[in-house]
Amino acid sequence: RMLVSFLFPFLFTGLFAQNDFHPLPHVHKEPTYDIAPQFPGGSDAMMQYFADSIRFPEPERTQRKQGHVLVKFTVTRKGAIKDVHVINGVAGAPRFVPETVRVLEAMPPWVPATRKKKRVDAEVQLAVPFRVRR
Repeated sequence: RMLVSFLFPFLFTGLFAQNDFHPLPHVHKEPTYDIAPQFPGGSDAMMQYFADSIRFPEPERTQRKQGHVLVKFTVTRKGAIKDVHVINGVAGAPRFVPETVRVLEAMPPWVPATRKKKRVDAEVQLAVPFRVRR
């Protein structure tokens, strides 16, 4: 009888548990802007900027390493890039990380985000491509 009263709360916990359990914490933040920040010229221009600006590290080029470095940064209300943080690099290609930071910090000013027609700082997540050109 004591065992049943001890297990009783745990039995109901399993019945009413939600099926949307995530093993990693996920914080859903509402955007702090009405219009998102944008690279000047749009995403095609940004991809061209990466193609022109990235200096592919030689060991990774020889090993034909490719992939995307996922980064997070802030576009300030003046369009500048600040607080660059690498979220995920490419396995076996550690030199992609400093090159990604260098290229992002050298970017031209972005068109800043706006909220209620005023420029605001905004956080951006971006995958920077590293592709071996033939």
